[in-house]
Formats: sequence, C-alpha cells, structure tokens
Amino acid sequence: MTTEQTLSPHEAAILLAFTTTDETLMLLELAKRGGLDIAQARSAVERLKLRGAVDQIAEQIEMIIALNDFGQQCRVQQIPELRLVDELVMHGALPVQALQIRADLDRAEAGAAFGALRRSGVVVIENNDARLASNVNLSELQARQQMVEQIGAAGELGLDELSTADQTRLQDKRLRHLFKFTERKVRSYGLTTLGAVLREQAGAAQDEISRLTPAMLQDGSWEGKRFRRYNIGLPPRLVAGYRNPYRRFLDKTKQTLLALGFEEMRGSLVENEFWNMDALFMPQFHPAREIHDVYFVEEPTHAQTIPEPYLSNVAAEHEGHSSSGSRGWGYLFDKQRSHRLVLRSQGTALSARQLGLQPKIPGKYFSMARCFRYDTVDATHAPDFIQIEGIVLSEEMTLRHLLGMLMLFAREVAQATDVRAVPAYFPFTEPSVEVHMRHPTLGWIELGGSGIFRPEVTKPFGIDVPVIAWGLGLDRMAMMALSKDDIRHLFTNNLPNGLADNRGF
Repeated sequence: MTTEQTLSPHEAAILLAFTTTDETLMLLELAKRGGLDIAQARSAVERLKLRGAVDQIAEQIEMIIALNDFGQQCRVQQIPELRLVDELVMHGALPVQALQIRADLDRAEAGAAFGALRRSGVVVIENNDARLASNVNLSELQARQQMVEQIGAAGELGLDELSTADQTRLQDKRLRHLFKFTERKVRSYGLTTLGAVLREQAGAAQDEISRLTPAMLQDGSWEGKRFRRYNIGLPPRLVAGYRNPYRRFLDKTKQTLLALGFEEMRGSLVENEFWNMDALFMPQFHPAREIHDVYFVEEPTHAQTIPEPYLSNVAAEHEGHSSSGSRGWGYLFDKQRSHRLVLRSQGTALSARQLGLQPKIPGKYFSMARCFRYDTVDATHAPDFIQIEGIVLSEEMTLRHLLGMLMLFAREVAQATDVRAVPAYFPFTEPSVEVHMRHPTLGWIELGGSGIFRPEVTKPFGIDVPVIAWGLGLDRMAMMALSKDDIRHLFTNNLPNGLADNRGF
C-alpha cells in the first residue's frame, strides 16, 4: 500500500492548500483554499495530524461578536436612543410619558434609553416635558449606530477587528445588549517533512472515490475511477464513557443535603414576575427587572393566573397598607405586570413558591436551580448558572444558625479554607449577609447572598416563624472544589482535564 493511495480527497485538498512547505495557515483559511466546509477541513486536518503530516503551530481564543435579534432590528430602525432623539427633533418637545410609550419599543427598553439620554445630557426636562439640550452633540450615538451597521453588514467580526474606541463602547451595557458574544478557538497549522512529501502526491488522490453510491452504480460514473483504500493502520478512535466531574459534584452535593433531612424544591425554568420578584418584596421599579438583567419570554408573554389571596396580599405589602404594618414601597402595584413571564433569574423564586405551599414548620428545603441573567461571560460569570437555594423555617432560627449553614457550604462543599461573611443588602431579607471565599488564583470571590426573610415576604403566605434563606453559586463552589480557575472549564468536553482533581468528586 503506497502513501499516495491512503490519502482522502479532503486530506489532499488540505495539503494542496499550502502554497509553500513553510507556510502557516489557520483552519478557516485552509477550508477556504481547499473548497471545504469548516467541518470537513477540521476532520481532514485531524487525520493528517495522526499521520504526522501536519502539526498544530499555535492556538488562541478569539472573541466573536454578532448582532442578536434586537440588534438586527436596531440596524434597520436605529438604536433606541436615536429613535427618541428623532422624535424630539420632529416635535421639539414631548411629555416624558409620551416619549416612552412607543410601538417599536417595549416600555422598559424605551425607559432605559430615555434614562441614558438624560444621564449623558442629550435630553433635559422642563415642566415634565423632554427636549434636546442646546448645542447637543450626537456624535457618540451616531458612532454607536455605525458600529451596529458595520457588524451587521459583516455578519460577525472578531473583537480585535473593531477599533479601540468601539471596543471601549462595548463596556456599556446599553450597547452590549444588542450583540451576542461567542468564544472561538483559532488554531494555525503547518506542514511537517512528511506532509511536504505527501503534498507532491496529493493531486492524484483528489480524483479517488471514497464511497460507492447507488447513483454511481446506476449511471456508471464509477467506471475507470480509483477507489481509496481503507487504511487499517490508523489508530482507532476510542470513546470511553465517563461522568462529567461537575455532574458528579452536583450529585454528591444533592445527596449530602438529602442525608441531612432537607426536602428538594423543584420548579419551571420559566417563571412569572410574581414568584420571581414580587413575592420577594422587590419593587416593580427595581433595576433587576430591566431587559438588561432578566430574559423575557416572547410567547406567551404572560401567565394566565396567580393564586389568591397571595397576589392581593403581596400587592398590599408593596403599597404599604398590609396587616404587617410595613410602610411598603409607596407606589401603585401593577397586578398585570406580575403575570409577565421571564426566565428564572434567581433560585429564591422556588423558596417563595414553597412558602405558598404551606411548608412544614419546622422544615428545611433546598433546590439546585438553574438560573438565567444577562451577564458578561468571564472567569466567574455566565448568563446560565446554577444556584443552591435553601430555606429553614423554625421558631428557633437566628442569624447564628444561618452563619453556621454558610460556613458549612463554603468549607464542606466548596472545600474553601479562607471564608468570610460580610453585611449586605437584599430587598427580601433583613439582616442580609454575603459569603465570600478566597480562590487560590482569582482571590476573593462572592459565593452568594443570604439572610432572614422580612415579614413582608412571609406574612402574605401566613408564615409567622423566622425563615433563614440562602442562594449560593454552585458553579463557583465547584470551581474551588475541582481546582478550576475559570467557570467555563466546568462545562468542557475535555474530560482528561476535568478528571485532574483529587477531592473525591
């Protein structure tokens, strides 16, 4: 069997893509020159690497930016800020409320755009009317629009292909939420000495037939062609089954809590704003409800029902005329907004639902809740994450019990040695505590929040005993326990790297 006979047409195309023996090419360029799609090129390169004909020269991570659905709309209709500016240019001045009610933008997006214009000094308010400031400079807004159009026209761009000014603009959430960001590994390859020899023989290999099809048998196109031989000398691809280390970590954590007598809470990933926020005494004007922090469901947009008397009880707490005696938040509660559907942004929504199910007293409950928040992906953040959520209801519960639970999670589950609890603020707990741990590479990182539920949270459901609650980031705890310094490494398909821990998971 000759070397020439063992080359596939795709392998030959990759070898011929190199114009010189010392050239270095990235995979995308190899595919383009060889007339292959990216999957075909990747497969052929991997086979040539096994033969020793091609070497990987370098690898780097490239951030790719493209428009999301809302960004595509803004490419055509302009970014929200410019749409409001055009309205003011046309009318001179408009009532603030009229400016924020638009057919082409939902109210939250229009309100956020109006707020951004006010903060930047583009818009001023006089007698409840909005107008453009004198000598207003719109160059920054126009530059943002040009950036949207540039990326939209290209389809996608590497972050490094943008100007320094545009990269700086992307630090602003008002602009970032128009785009989707993905990381892509970029590898470059070069020919080995053997590859250079094979390249001289690759032309004939391109005419080989690798697969005999029924159509070829019918039309006789196979006659006179040479068939590629099957090379039994190539090492077989071995695929061994093994449970992902993070999956094992989650299973062990769950079994530990069940063994401690906790009962598991479960719920849908799609939640209405009532359980996700209202029942937790988060006011309807809280910034966490904006489109930049929570994902809204397009269809259907609202839940059909919310159980009474819970809806009315919670509304009374917010408005400040409940039987608990709380002053509330002092605004008119919108019951219709409570029906709006979102992707669950915090595991505490399951704890709120549990309060409405007449829980055991004393009782203890937990959940390992998948949550979603609009966030920038980095070593400790992801838009899709898992929280370990829990509540304990008892006449005897105090802050000391809560601190003990937090230390238990940090030291026994996360395997952290340096742990600290610091005061914090959350609308639904008082007192409130955050727990931090020291990561050997990343330094101090937050594990999550906790506290004792306020009466405004428990009273509407008829709960009169103290309830301690916590919501901690399981992904970050796993980073510590599995010796990872990047949250994305928990979800890798490179199992050998994932197995390099010795913590018993």
